[in-house]
Amino acid sequence: MKSRRVIADDREVEVIYEQFSLPRDKLEEEISKLLCISEGYLENYNEEYTVRVSTFYEILNGKAGTESALTKDGVLNQLLTAISTSKEEEVIRASMSILLSIISSNRSVIEDIKKKGLNLCDLASALKRNVHEAAVFIYLINPSQKDLNRLELLSKLVEIVCNSKIYNGRPSSHMITPPEASLMIIEVLVSAFDTVPNNSHLDIISSPEVISALINVTRNDNVEELRSLASILGKCMQFDGKCRKYILEFIQLDSFLCLLRSCESHAKFVALEFLNEVLRVPRSSAINQLQQMRKAGSINIMHLLMPCLQKSPPRFQLLAANLVLQLDMLEESSNRKSIFREEAVEVLLESVASVEDSSTQLLAARIISNLGGTYAWTGEPYTVAWLVKRAGLTSHFHRNLIKNVDWLDQSLQDDSIDIWSRRIARNIIKFGNLVFHALEEGLKSKSKRVSCDCLTAIALLGREIAKCPDSVRYPACEILLSGIEQFLHPGFELEERLLACYCIYNYTSHIGMQKLVNFSEGVRESLRRLSGITWMAEELLKVAVYFCPNKLRISCVHTQILEAGQKFSGAVTALIFYRGQLYSGHSDGSIKVWDIKGQSAALVWNIKEHKRAVTGFSLFEPGDALLSGSADKTIRVWRMIKRKVVCIEVIVTKEPIQSIDSFGKNIFITTQSHKMKVIDEARIIKDICKNKQVKCIKEAQGKVYIGCMDSSIQELSITKKLEREIKTPTKSWIWMHNRSINSITVYKDWLYSASAIVEGSNIKDWKRRRDPQISIVTAKGAKVLAIGVVEDFVYLNCSSSSSTLQIWLRETKQKVGRLSAGSRITSLLTANDIIFCGTEMGSIKGWIPL
Repeated sequence: MKSRRVIADDREVEVIYEQFSLPRDKLEEEISKLLCISEGYLENYNEEYTVRVSTFYEILNGKAGTESALTKDGVLNQLLTAISTSKEEEVIRASMSILLSIISSNRSVIEDIKKKGLNLCDLASALKRNVHEAAVFIYLINPSQKDLNRLELLSKLVEIVCNSKIYNGRPSSHMITPPEASLMIIEVLVSAFDTVPNNSHLDIISSPEVISALINVTRNDNVEELRSLASILGKCMQFDGKCRKYILEFIQLDSFLCLLRSCESHAKFVALEFLNEVLRVPRSSAINQLQQMRKAGSINIMHLLMPCLQKSPPRFQLLAANLVLQLDMLEESSNRKSIFREEAVEVLLESVASVEDSSTQLLAARIISNLGGTYAWTGEPYTVAWLVKRAGLTSHFHRNLIKNVDWLDQSLQDDSIDIWSRRIARNIIKFGNLVFHALEEGLKSKSKRVSCDCLTAIALLGREIAKCPDSVRYPACEILLSGIEQFLHPGFELEERLLACYCIYNYTSHIGMQKLVNFSEGVRESLRRLSGITWMAEELLKVAVYFCPNKLRISCVHTQILEAGQKFSGAVTALIFYRGQLYSGHSDGSIKVWDIKGQSAALVWNIKEHKRAVTGFSLFEPGDALLSGSADKTIRVWRMIKRKVVCIEVIVTKEPIQSIDSFGKNIFITTQSHKMKVIDEARIIKDICKNKQVKCIKEAQGKVYIGCMDSSIQELSITKKLEREIKTPTKSWIWMHNRSINSITVYKDWLYSASAIVEGSNIKDWKRRRDPQISIVTAKGAKVLAIGVVEDFVYLNCSSSSSTLQIWLRETKQKVGRLSAGSRITSLLTANDIIFCGTEMGSIKGWIPL
């Protein structure tokens, strides 16, 4: 179809209006003269034409009768036909501009357009051809999330947002601009319930450039756009926590607080979600955000939050309570009563104690556990990490038993956490037994997450409970201690055991220490096992023994708590915990990462970068990394980046690696030819113990202990670069072959060596060359291939029975049992009182002494 022009002048509008008395065929002919846009006739098109056509449509709209309705229908049909059929961008853009002008004066036209079936695919096609006005039509038509996902428009929408400057300076209109429409369509795309497309969309928009563009597009006086922006930014922070930092640099919180004034409940709820996400940052930054909220212009945020606290659905009541409490705590006065605080605490405690609504209890417990704590910039709660540091957790090895913590993160060094946590604790404790009973109910929850969060909250309060008078501390002890005890025992996560220890230490301080008399033997035994990890457990154990000096009975019963693995990957040749997950190295060169939850293990990643068997792992302190050594003559350096383990460096050696360890920036390896080498920070490889054949190595207390083929043990002082012999070689030719030191382990300042016999002594006694304090002889002619120690027990894997672990009592040197692995044991690991072994058939098993 070829058209002559859009419209000539106002007289034509009047003429057509006057000719409504004409027969219909004559009228349609006149309309065609007025309104007909196509290729070849656009040279005179401008915004004036758009105004005239929309004016003509308004005239028609104001006139009653069938002919007027048919004429309007004809106008829409011609415009929609041009959009659907034209191959020229300018024709489509002109048609859309006219339609949008008509819609801006009469929103009901949208429904007419929907009825006529404007095809979404045609709009998507136009948008991809740079007709940005199509974004406005898509927004106005409001298609479903499912339909939007099919169109695959996100990249184009992001491009429109990022180039929004081209719309600056244009005349203001009642109609939204393409960038503003794009913003609101993006919100729909990232709010989908289907996780996979949702995450793929968030991955595209979570960059600083896109987020900055989204913020710049949003009009601060438009509630709908602010709501969309708050929703998008909240989703971005949940998807990739690291974008929190630059979101806080770009935004002005005042704008989002205005959403709390909105008459729309949805806008208020989005604001509550967003503001809670904003506070999931290191404590000093969270305090800055709270201060900004309090100072925000004419807005009294506390009075805006109170209706949300009182009348919203449970989830949003809790989110409001979190904001109210933290805002109220900015100013502390011992005599000040606060209705805000009282209502917020009441909402939180009721929800924590509730067993009827698990989701509400879960959120309430999460809030109260971090109320006085802190977060990483990723949004990961770091309250537990901060508390266990205070409880005395310093060992690099033990810290790697705890999940999702970067121990080098400066957030954990934030001085404001201490001041803030004390302030929160002091004010929460004022609510007395109401708080303790609610947390007691939380400890009993069937949800492990809820009970752990309540334990964390109890630990936070404990710092101030220790300073409280007996009238407060004694009831707290009576109500909470029986629930706390359970977390001390082996089988719970290390952080839970340490938090329980921390709680008992604070709640039973001073005169309350006598309450340790009532603790069971199991509790005292658990304290003894923890005493090598934290000084608090050691102090509590001393008190418990003082009040109850009876010798503890040792149970030799072991229970299997774990079995995992995959047969097709070959033998499990190495095991280690890194960032709270179990890593297994295999004979086919693969590394598998397991998430251990209770008695189950889920395979998280299967990494295949080594070409031959993985022969050893070591934690590498620089950058909090992990080392893997392999028979393929390489060492790979791994680091956790965005919750995924990534190889950041490959170190090539000249020989296959048999074992690996590290201290500081130095890496120590033994090769299959029984040579020992050190690799320094510059990755220069040097020989050590050149005149010895080395079988195994173990780093402890800044020294490397080297087990040799001639049964000698060498000690290498890393800082002083001194080497000395702490165990001389055997002089018997008969025992020479069988007494190679096959394994060395260190447990609580004791060094154990395994050859044809097992010997163990305090490291100082080894240096003085005294006779070993422990000497265990296994079956005649058998070699001890590997050794592990957990408190009272020594576990031995011997050549005479390579598929079992022998259990020996450390003190009496008696064999008390054995554990069957099902096939030849190829690796051994002890962690958190659990003994793990990997087997030739690719399985991993774990047992715990009861």
